[in-house]
Amino acid sequence: KKATQYALDNPDHKTTIKKQSQWFDDYERELRLKRKKFLTILYNNEPVGFMGLSNIDSKKKTAKIFILIGEDKHRGKGVGKSSIEYLIGIAFKKMRLRQLTLEVNKLNHSAIKLYESIGFQKIGENETETKMVLKK
Repeated sequence: KKATQYALDNPDHKTTIKKQSQWFDDYERELRLKRKKFLTILYNNEPVGFMGLSNIDSKKKTAKIFILIGEDKHRGKGVGKSSIEYLIGIAFKKMRLRQLTLEVNKLNHSAIKLYESIGFQKIGENETETKMVLKK
């Protein structure tokens, strides 16, 4: 199965220039307000994905974590695990957050297994996603 099959909640989703412009405006606002951090994942000096933190709440010390490795050829090499561990270090040590949550496609068993191996615990599930949490 392709890694990108889990990238969209709805693969049939259609968008417009207006919707995309609004999305980028909202995204830039979140960056300015320091409620989002975005990092590019490199493997052998080649960009292979992205990751970051969103919904950063400095008062509650919480954030959502996200990651996407773009191509299947980079799976199973530890890229995702080392990237997530790096991001957790930033979140807990540098930013002094105390809790990270994530949502993952519930059919993405390899990702769920990876998150559990890092210490995330399942806290809920809906029709399409499993919600997980990691506390410091």
